[in-house]
Amino acid sequence: MDAWLVDLDQVVPTDISAHYPEGLTEEELRRGAEFVHARAAHRFFRARLTVRRLLADRLGLAARDLRIHYDPAGKPYLPDQPGTHVSWSRSDGLLLLGATETGPIGVDVELVRPSTTSLDVLTFVYPGVPAGVSPETFFHAWTLLEAAVKATGRGLTDGAREVDLAFGPDGAVSLRGITGHGTLPWHGHTALQPTQQDTPWAMTAFVSRELPPVTVLPWPDRARDPVRERARALAGLTKG
Repeated sequence: MDAWLVDLDQVVPTDISAHYPEGLTEEELRRGAEFVHARAAHRFFRARLTVRRLLADRLGLAARDLRIHYDPAGKPYLPDQPGTHVSWSRSDGLLLLGATETGPIGVDVELVRPSTTSLDVLTFVYPGVPAGVSPETFFHAWTLLEAAVKATGRGLTDGAREVDLAFGPDGAVSLRGITGHGTLPWHGHTALQPTQQDTPWAMTAFVSRELPPVTVLPWPDRARDPVRERARALAGLTKG
């Protein structure tokens, strides 16, 4: 599995498209125009262009040649690369993207902010939350639940009841399984990631057929950007 955590506020147009907003579909342009604030619209546009950039680079394609479609439930897929499974999630200025060839995948990211209503929202969607859990439990459980229903393509309304979460005494949450989606086991993993947003931490979650943990790469990483490294090599500025 490959995974990237992207700071959308650090992504500039030249990082993702030579002719911004060229590369966006009519539907994406329409959705972006619905945002009230320009910053939110730009984050949405940058997220979609960054997804294409990273997936195309992983697959050895030009970003303009990568086609992304969505099934009736809104789950993204690559019609020309049916063996590659993808999922992404956005939380304000952060984008989490995952890709794998081992089967369906679901990812979720949430900026960690205190909220007195978070557990109420969680128990409404997932009544199996035990009484007395700590507020910190919310971010583990919510992201894991979101990632699970994205992996199955069912969404929260229909898929939450299929997810079996285990709540530990220390606030940790694990995935016991997902019913109705084959006999192969599902694996879930949550982890805190540092951010440069208005809150210092984000909770990330992955659900797939692969065993955890998952290494999340920050992007743009100026020191390790493979596109820039290739460009420097071609220019004779580095060896190799």
